[in-house]
Amino acid sequence: MNIKNENILIIGAGNMGYAFISALIENKVSPKNIYIIEKKPSARLKKIQKLKKIKIFNTINKFEMNIKISITILTIKPNQLGDVFSDELNYKIKNSLIISIVAGKTHSTLKKLSKGNTNIARAMTNTPAAVGWGTSIIYFAKTTTNANKKRAMQLMSLIGQVEEVKSEKSIDTFTGLFGSGPAYLYLLIEIWSNYAKKNGFKYAEEMTVQTILGSILLLLHTQEKPESLRQRVTSKGGTTEAALMELNNNQKFQKLFEKAISKAIKKATTLSKS
Repeated sequence: MNIKNENILIIGAGNMGYAFISALIENKVSPKNIYIIEKKPSARLKKIQKLKKIKIFNTINKFEMNIKISITILTIKPNQLGDVFSDELNYKIKNSLIISIVAGKTHSTLKKLSKGNTNIARAMTNTPAAVGWGTSIIYFAKTTTNANKKRAMQLMSLIGQVEEVKSEKSIDTFTGLFGSGPAYLYLLIEIWSNYAKKNGFKYAEEMTVQTILGSILLLLHTQEKPESLRQRVTSKGGTTEAALMELNNNQKFQKLFEKAISKAIKKATTLSKS
């Protein structure tokens, strides 16, 4: 099975939608098989439309009737979902696999809006998907066929790592842990680089990013556990030990981090119920 030969409709071409468009093109999916519905195309979207001849429509009403859509990807804001689904859209995607990246909107909601579509997948990813390094999970309805599961997994793998989960509740947990995860790291970079600037380092931000990136690459290269590499840096009586003793005092860093993520997960759960 190869999604390169299928017609793919992307509804919503903001940051996440654009990430899918880029990934499809980079993975040799023909632009003639990519269709986009976006009310307000961005400058970069217009540019890629001009270069690759991708078809962009402002509304579903403008969409050609004779196109058979195999996969529909929803990458819109939650409050736009109700307006997007219409009798006309449901007619055009009635036999399509639907993959929703819409936060907080459950499978039952999607099934209702799509007038009973039996092939629905809910997925969630994070912003590194824009450069092919996303971390994603996907949940399938019980009625989703194995063939459609494979298609969905293949498509999601184009933007990075993907794992199937068996419980829809896992999406809320994922959102707090990994969906919001890049922001946690960016905050650390801000704090770290700002303190470095106060200590006279002109290129503090670049040095901070390089330290983090280099550490991650070392972790991937050696395939050792983070704990092992941390211990290797930590000499007895040295500077690293002094810093880690402060962070680990009464597990205050761990407890603070877990408390913050717990709040994010609770918020994601609340949004799913609204």
